Amino acid sequence: MMKVVLTWPPSSEELRILLENLRKGVEIAYPLSRKSRFKELLEIVEDADILVGGYVPDEVILRARKLKLIQAITSGVERLNFKLLKERGIILASASGANAISAAEMALALMLTIAKRIVEYDERMKRGEWVPYARETMLSELYGKTLGIVGLGRVGREIALRAKAFGMRVIAIKKKPEPSLKEELGLDFLGGPNDLDYILSESDYLVISLPSTPETRGIIGERELKKMKRGAVLINISRGPIIDEKALLKALKMGWIRAAGLDAWWYYPPDPHCPSKLKIHTLKNVVATPHKAGWTWEARVRALKLAAENINSFLEGKPLKNVVDLDRGY
Repeated sequence: MMKVVLTWPPSSEELRILLENLRKGVEIAYPLSRKSRFKELLEIVEDADILVGGYVPDEVILRARKLKLIQAITSGVERLNFKLLKERGIILASASGANAISAAEMALALMLTIAKRIVEYDERMKRGEWVPYARETMLSELYGKTLGIVGLGRVGREIALRAKAFGMRVIAIKKKPEPSLKEELGLDFLGGPNDLDYILSESDYLVISLPSTPETRGIIGERELKKMKRGAVLINISRGPIIDEKALLKALKMGWIRAAGLDAWWYYPPDPHCPSKLKIHTLKNVVATPHKAGWTWEARVRALKLAAENINSFLEGKPLKNVVDLDRGY
């Protein structure tokens, strides 16, 4: 009997999905309280073969003496201790791609929210103010604008497909650009990391869709923001630290760029600085959402089914999907 421990107290529906998709011979255990889940995990994890869920502290991993696989149900896994996993020979697999559609829709939603001034006009209407028809109250269209995508993984690809449907010119960079991908997605340009400056200078909307690694942290700083068009909009649905916080505050206040739509932040609860130490989320030219781009039921179902599929493959000695390279971080 293989013991699988969930790192969170699942809903009855989540449990049903896992049980329906797991092969026989699997025992599932989980904490009963979200608040005390880490303490409970210490009590049930000692003989676990597989952990399924999100972040767990090192002490839980150290307690799990039989642990062979951690199957995340999130795309990002950077909070886990890669060094410890390597030392103990534990495989880490992510749910990369499960939330690609959800995250892509959020990127387009943020772009539209800024282009159509939805937050501003909603607030004014709620105050009983009818916005007059004047040049300064005009909206803008996505049609014909250039969208730059930094990071053309599964999320980036879904964004590109949707942006083309809006009639946008889509340009992108990828660490290892595949020539066939340009034609497959109908891209107007596909380059590598050395083409970042071109993407920055050409984009009316720039979407950051990168994993968080030592290589990508701070990749968008003051130099890069100054390369962007003065009327450009920056969208971040990946990880906050990919953008330099101080540089972004300066860019938004000084008008180097027009606006930003941010779903990823530098600080998270319970950190008192959450979400931005510099209060970027309070600026009028920022649309802020609490890292919910991938938080849809549809994405959750896909992640749970992927987790079950990988567990089954692990039990059968078959290759796993989305195995994380612990040296590269994704």
